Amino acid sequence: MHFKPISDFASATILISNDDGIEAKGIKLLEKILSRLGADVWVVAPNKEKSGASHAITSDTLRSMAGHSSAENFPNVIHKIDERHFAVEGTPSDCVRIALSMIMKDNKPNLIVSGINNGRNIADDITYSGTIGVAIEGLLHGVMSVAVSQLTDGAEIVNWNLADIYLEDIIKKVCTCSWDADCLINVNFPNVPTEEIGKILVCRHGTRRFNEGSVEKKRMCLQNLEGRYSPESIFPDDDKEIHSKNITISALSINLTDERENQKLAQIFA
Repeated sequence: MHFKPISDFASATILISNDDGIEAKGIKLLEKILSRLGADVWVVAPNKEKSGASHAITSDTLRSMAGHSSAENFPNVIHKIDERHFAVEGTPSDCVRIALSMIMKDNKPNLIVSGINNGRNIADDITYSGTIGVAIEGLLHGVMSVAVSQLTDGAEIVNWNLADIYLEDIIKKVCTCSWDADCLINVNFPNVPTEEIGKILVCRHGTRRFNEGSVEKKRMCLQNLEGRYSPESIFPDDDKEIHSKNITISALSINLTDERENQKLAQIFA
């Protein structure tokens, strides 16, 4: 099963969310960028920062909402700012679930875009990321989803202008394709002066756990490991490339099955 491409943004609906909160600079910039596409853009985001929430949900709150279809019934959880902006007392994934089941129940989005996160979401970071959590929740509801993040690394000056320049075209190109229904697209911008930007590179989900030095300096449990880390991929490591001044873009699957290692299990339990 695959997502339908979006060829006409003028007739499309886009839901935006994040984990930095509805007042974050990144989500305001994202709305500005996506509005240039001519789409009907809605914002449903946490009322305050929820970084590191991953794909968590507030189970008691959502359970109490089961069967309801009106956001007005939950004024302590859902705060209506205007017709297309809502702040939610909950996690990023809560926001998506509430948006699709209540706020936008009669106007389901063609696309969900998460971000722009204040900080990278690459390599091992994606397992903690509420930005990625938004996109995962979108996939679970059958909506094409894109996560967008900006490398900061604690810098005093962050060049958000790169997203303003490049993201609109990236979204257009992504949406021309028919992606697998298990696939989300993860975009990360480096923090470099605009004139120093490199390329837009398709990358693999990298790792910092097994980089040179991490094992040697005993940051890992050496007695549990053997051999060397050698990923089988034709694509470069996203963590390396973003620090080489490139915009990284990756297709991530929520199907976590490791087919190769499953073959070992099949032999053991045959």
